[in-house]
Amino acid sequence: MTPTRARLLLAAVFMARGTSFLFSKTLMRTLQPMSILAVRFLLAFLILGAIFHRTLLHCDHKSLRSGVILGALYTVCMVFEMFGLRLIDTGVSALIENMAIVLVPVFAAVLTRTLPRRKTMICAALAVIGVGFLSLTQQSSGNGGLGIFLAILAALTYAWCIMATETVSKDADPMAIGIVQLGVMGVLSALIALPMGGVELPHTGEEWVMLLMLVLVCSCFGFAFQPLGQKYLPAEEAAVLTVINPLTASVMGILIAGESMSVAKCVGYVLILSALALYNMREKQRA
Repeated sequence: MTPTRARLLLAAVFMARGTSFLFSKTLMRTLQPMSILAVRFLLAFLILGAIFHRTLLHCDHKSLRSGVILGALYTVCMVFEMFGLRLIDTGVSALIENMAIVLVPVFAAVLTRTLPRRKTMICAALAVIGVGFLSLTQQSSGNGGLGIFLAILAALTYAWCIMATETVSKDADPMAIGIVQLGVMGVLSALIALPMGGVELPHTGEEWVMLLMLVLVCSCFGFAFQPLGQKYLPAEEAAVLTVINPLTASVMGILIAGESMSVAKCVGYVLILSALALYNMREKQRA
């Protein structure tokens, strides 16, 4: 796969992932977060496993290990995302989580014991200030502060997931990794759901439609094909494309869910999106 096709694939992946925020938040009105995750990822694993059964049968040890590692990391990320999402707006949650775009190079600098580039630090500062403004808009709900905190934890773990994906997907079967990853996420989510009342299925046709959208669009496509696209791109370039995720979630939240847009929220949106755009500009110039 050429780098250009890998970029297009990742762009479509992050757009699909962006729709998951609205579907998940709507389903959490009647279903528990861990039940949604368990059913979503187990169904996605079964569907992809049936389609690509030969890939699973010939899965080598490295691909299996990589899928398990990523599945565990992404489960932690999704737990933070879901429990934070039900306390704050979809667009706010998506923007904060996708600060991973500027956290990846910061983490990389820490690991290599080097100073981050000045523009990276500026982007990080803009994003943090933007989160501060978004926090002000979520204080009307009693647990808005907790939701912001959980979204920040999701951003931190998501950045590690992006970096880990680049590391473990090298010299391994990316499709096998994606399928195994979904199975691990489904099993771990079901285990976490057990002490919370067990795994509960949707009750209405509308809920099933939204859940199937999460399964087919956001999981089967969104999660399974990310290792395939990221295999041919460095972690920092993949992080740049994540800007599509919060943009999709924000637009859907405003147009479909009717989420309000206050002055403080506008300022927060502009600051975070400016940080993402500025970082994107740096990557293009360096390329």
